[in-house]
Amino acid sequence: MQTAAALLVSLSLGVAIASPPPPAPFGPVPTQRQVTWHELGLYAFVHFGVDTFTDKEWGFGDEQPALFNPTSFDANQIAAAAKAGGMRGVILVAKHHDGLCLWPTKSTPHNITATPFRNGKGDVVREMADACKEAGLKFGVYVSPWDRNHPEYGRPGYVTAYHQQISELTANYGPIFEMWFDGASGGTGYYGGQGGSRSINYNTYYGWKEIRAIIRKNQPDCAVWGAQYDEDGRTHFADCHWGGSEGGEVGNPCWHTLASLKSLNTPGDHASGQRQGDVWCPAEGDVSIRPGWFWHESQNGSVKSPEQLMNIYLSCVGRGANLIVNLPPDRRGLIHENDVSSLTAFGRHLRATFSRNLAADATAAASNIRGNDPGYAPTKLLDQDLWSAWLTDDAVLTPEVTFTLAGAKTFNLIRLREDIRLGQRIEGVAVDAIVDGVWKELASAPCVGAIRLWRVPPTTSAQVRVRITQSPACPALSDFGLFLEPEFETWLPPVGTDPKVMAAARTKSGWRVVSASFGDAKPAIDGKPDTFWNTHAIEMEHHLPQEFTVDMGGEKTLRGFTYLPRQDRTTHGMVDQYTFQVSRDGTTWTTAAEGEFGNLRANPVEQTIPFEPVRARYFKFIARHCLDKNHAIVAEIGVIE
Repeated sequence: MQTAAALLVSLSLGVAIASPPPPAPFGPVPTQRQVTWHELGLYAFVHFGVDTFTDKEWGFGDEQPALFNPTSFDANQIAAAAKAGGMRGVILVAKHHDGLCLWPTKSTPHNITATPFRNGKGDVVREMADACKEAGLKFGVYVSPWDRNHPEYGRPGYVTAYHQQISELTANYGPIFEMWFDGASGGTGYYGGQGGSRSINYNTYYGWKEIRAIIRKNQPDCAVWGAQYDEDGRTHFADCHWGGSEGGEVGNPCWHTLASLKSLNTPGDHASGQRQGDVWCPAEGDVSIRPGWFWHESQNGSVKSPEQLMNIYLSCVGRGANLIVNLPPDRRGLIHENDVSSLTAFGRHLRATFSRNLAADATAAASNIRGNDPGYAPTKLLDQDLWSAWLTDDAVLTPEVTFTLAGAKTFNLIRLREDIRLGQRIEGVAVDAIVDGVWKELASAPCVGAIRLWRVPPTTSAQVRVRITQSPACPALSDFGLFLEPEFETWLPPVGTDPKVMAAARTKSGWRVVSASFGDAKPAIDGKPDTFWNTHAIEMEHHLPQEFTVDMGGEKTLRGFTYLPRQDRTTHGMVDQYTFQVSRDGTTWTTAAEGEFGNLRANPVEQTIPFEPVRARYFKFIARHCLDKNHAIVAEIGVIE
């Protein structure tokens, strides 16, 4: 190895010293398209459609297009809200499972031209694309593969229509940074009035190979979401994949690689990736700012606070994944005031946190520099180039770098990045600081990747050290930062749900269970989300349908009911199809609502089911079907007066 002294002698003699080449990539590496995607970090979903007007999460497909009639739709307001929240792009749900296309597609008459919006001449996709461009945001689209309206779903005719939809969206709306597809597919639906249930093979039915070809032709820089099996049984991974939960967080570690010969069978595979994977396919977390993905009036008081959003950001972006935060417009076609208020405060907090890197003017000394070349020096960790890197010699796997700050600084958040263009190399890292004259470990992690953020206790120090504790190849770190995250602003939603409505949904005084087909149903009305009615006994499973009846102690005017599925993240017995009946005398019954609860598997939040006002003293909840197994489990049932 050439010493620093030898390097100086060579330079003084005028000898040209060639810079050593960078190390060979380790494992899979990202495409430039994926590197650009990684740099975005945070962007928005916009779930908007007929579900906004029916108070559902998943439409059945039989909804009349006339329902979609926002009174004051303003794409610029939506884009401005996203930008205020520190987001760098917007992914519009151009079509959800109900099948209504929010652009004038030629693939189906079930589209925006059949609605009253802009007198049948509107185009929500166009307006959002233009608003994002004006706001300096990237624009993307979500187009559901499952279409519960289309009469040909499950047959070849729908595949042709679906490919046409993707072609229209990618060819006609300018640059698209990401296309999102969702994994929900097959099941019951309207299907052009034919009804019934249709089953498909997600991996083979839609023609993913052809879909990818359409996107690559029209949008070569577009990141494609998902993973599907090709005909040879090998998994084809696109540019990014779902992060394993709809709470936004991803796993720790979060590897950016997946194995093409191993399916994603467990939540851990989605959340943490697969270290020995042969393809680069990073995780993407997603979460809604509200409990549901579409706007519901009953959730106006349940908007996530800026502090909650920041915690999710650190458990997703802070572990190397990108984060999508859903912003659902209300029936006006605007992001609700509560959502805007929280987003704006969150955006201010992000900017205040990362506005000043306290290590920017530090000096850096490393235990090793690749070939003693200044082009690979640790000063690269502090420059403005996100991907210029401190590199070591190939044989040096556990180096360290010490930063001497310009005086003692107080910080509580640390940032580190790898040069992912060379692969995800590091398998162990720790950060220390001199505190009271001795080195103290502040943080550690099993990987770094595109970005790693740590919250640490407030620490005042003039020296900080990064140690690579394990790496199968010489590390390549590209960025280091110390920040002082401020206290959160006091934040309260400026506008809440009508307290009478919320109280009615939760007041169960005087209620009693008068009958149950099996088991003790009292836990379903005890106000405790961790207890539940269960029709599975130790010795046997009592099959559906199952029901229980409640006497509310007096007549009330009801306009809906609420259902809370089990909250222990187990889907066994989680009811997804129901009938809700009411009675004034406990003898004569009327069905007030019947249908399904959507998206419970990924997002088991409280469901609100509205119906026409009716007088009743008794109600009967009938569990007709569940996600898994064949028994019923209900955490809570409530009513809305």
